[in-house]
Amino acid sequence: MASKVNLDVAERLDITCKRGDTFSLNLTLNDSSGTALDLTEYEFLMDVKTNPVRSRTGVSEREVIASSSLSSSTSDAKALSEEQKSKLSNGFVFSDGTTSGVVTVTASADVMKELPVGSFTYDIQQKVSDVVTTILRGSFSVNEDISR
Repeated sequence: MASKVNLDVAERLDITCKRGDTFSLNLTLNDSSGTALDLTEYEFLMDVKTNPVRSRTGVSEREVIASSSLSSSTSDAKALSEEQKSKLSNGFVFSDGTTSGVVTVTASADVMKELPVGSFTYDIQQKVSDVVTTILRGSFSVNEDISR
C-alpha cells in the first residue's frame, strides 16, 4: 500500500511590481478553522532570488537579489554594485505581527529602485520558536519604471 505525506504547505502567490515604486503587501494569516493567528511571537523572512541557471553540468545556485535579512549563507547577485547590494540586503521589512493575524511586508521606493528589472523567485517564511515554515512562494517580477 502506497502512502504519502506532503509537508509543503506553501501557497503560491505570483507578485508583479514596479521598479522604483513603494512595495507593500498585507498578509492575513488564519489557522485551519479560519481564526486569525496571534502573530506577536512570529518572525518573518523573505528572499527574492534569481532563477536557477541550467548548464551541462547541472543547476547552479540561485543568487539572492533582495532579502528581509542578511545571512552569511547567502550570496548577493554578482551583477549588482556594492551600493545596490548594501541597500537590498535588508530591503524587505516586516511590520510587527498583530493579534488579528495581519503582518505587512514593505520595501521603500529607494530600495525598489535598486532592484533589477526581470523575473525572479521568492519565498516568505514564518518562524515560531525554532519551527520554520515556508508560507508563500512564487514568481517575483519587476517591471521597468520609465519615470526613474
